[in-house]
Amino acid sequence: YDINCQYNKYLKDRIASSMYLSIPIGMDIIPGIGLWHIHGHQDSCFVRYASNFIHGTSRIDGEIMETLWAPLN
Repeated sequence: YDINCQYNKYLKDRIASSMYLSIPIGMDIIPGIGLWHIHGHQDSCFVRYASNFIHGTSRIDGEIMETLWAPLN
């Protein structure tokens, strides 16, 4: 989640080279970083990955996995 700015660079290449994964035709993957974590990145990451600037995300913190971690563990 908060490593998306690096992980996403080669995501499509990794999926294309996998025999188990594929991206459906017409699907766009829009990388984002939760608002709690985005401030720990470079300033240039903010406008590229903050959910404030991703159309359709509304005002979310993007931390749902962390809030679920304890109950699911």
